[in-house]
Amino acid sequence: MPAIPAPITGILAYRMEVLQCTHNCLQQQGEVWYTRGMLTWLIATITSLSQSVQQVRRSSLLPLIAPFLLLIAVGTLVYARLESWTLLDALYATIITITTVGYGDLSPQTATGRVFAIFFTLFAIGLAGYALSTAAAIVFEGHNAKMALKRLENRMKKISALSNHVIVCGGGILANRTAGEFKRRSVPFVIIEADEAKLKRTMLWLHVPYVEKRQRHYATLAEVDLSVEERKTVQELAEETGILYMLEDPTDEQQLRAAGVNRAYGVVAAMDDDRDNTTIILSARDMARRLGNTQLRIVASARDELNMHTLYLAGADRVISPNMIGGFSVASQMLDHDMAELWDQMLYQSTEQMRFGDLKAVDYPDLIGKTTDDVRRTLAQLVIAIRRDGKFLYTPEPTEIVRPDDILIVMGPNL
Repeated sequence: MPAIPAPITGILAYRMEVLQCTHNCLQQQGEVWYTRGMLTWLIATITSLSQSVQQVRRSSLLPLIAPFLLLIAVGTLVYARLESWTLLDALYATIITITTVGYGDLSPQTATGRVFAIFFTLFAIGLAGYALSTAAAIVFEGHNAKMALKRLENRMKKISALSNHVIVCGGGILANRTAGEFKRRSVPFVIIEADEAKLKRTMLWLHVPYVEKRQRHYATLAEVDLSVEERKTVQELAEETGILYMLEDPTDEQQLRAAGVNRAYGVVAAMDDDRDNTTIILSARDMARRLGNTQLRIVASARDELNMHTLYLAGADRVISPNMIGGFSVASQMLDHDMAELWDQMLYQSTEQMRFGDLKAVDYPDLIGKTTDDVRRTLAQLVIAIRRDGKFLYTPEPTEIVRPDDILIVMGPNL
């Protein structure tokens, strides 16, 4: 074999050195990468274990895990002491005792060990039964909590999609009747009430089957079973009635914002305390102004007539006194029997659609230039007054011509 020239040998040796150097560098770099990967995995594992421990500490599982660990430790040490077993054998015996597996390959041989095994087994089985039932309850509660959170998210998503709606603040009788009228006239609304009992009562009176049972009982004294509806939760009643609600404090301006005060047509302040109504009015008016909803209409109730002026000063567009309206109704019932009966049917009969309302002539351009009698024949609405130039024209003649700026006060169905 001919000899390799020296220059070629030098080149080959140089290339071998380069390859060896490259190999060493790659090996060192691989070791660095491997070390970094191990450190990353170790840090991630420690972090995951730490988070798991924190979750266990915050959850209800810790009271269940701690007794089990203590039971295993006691069983292991006692078995090792009484039977002279190794810690591994004692741990093995403890586990198969707790789990009631009983392979039979390892059992106490001393009398003391057997007596301990008897009481240890009974205690372990009792603890296991308690732990399983408690764990099942925890899992069930966790599932319910997740479902409740999901329902809350869905409900808030629907509320966030509302626009030109009414926010009803309060869950008392007045708010209940207000919401019922909105529902009857297909006006979108959301109820805000912090007291779950009041909110449930409102939901019940918006639940048609419940109201029908109540009316049947009042009319005929028939026995009715109201427990079916009364056992239901607020969420269940809301789902059946389609009512949107927020179990929150309506005096909190953040709750008004969550209810969409910037998109709402109006706010009803119907709390039992006039001070709460004042707070709601101030918050709603200020937020609506800052959020660009300057046309927000606010209607409030005054429990004390002396507070009506204060509520107007707070920013209410209209303040209602339930006591004054109630007194008028009582007098009408005493003096004008038939008119009062008509009024009762309009208010309390769920199938009655006759209502008072107003029609703006600009919204019905076909009526401009027509007579009030044409309005009655065209829309089935009886014109009982006309607001014109800031004044009311009562009982207009059938030949009265409708002007572009008129607001017709009418009585008729489906308003």
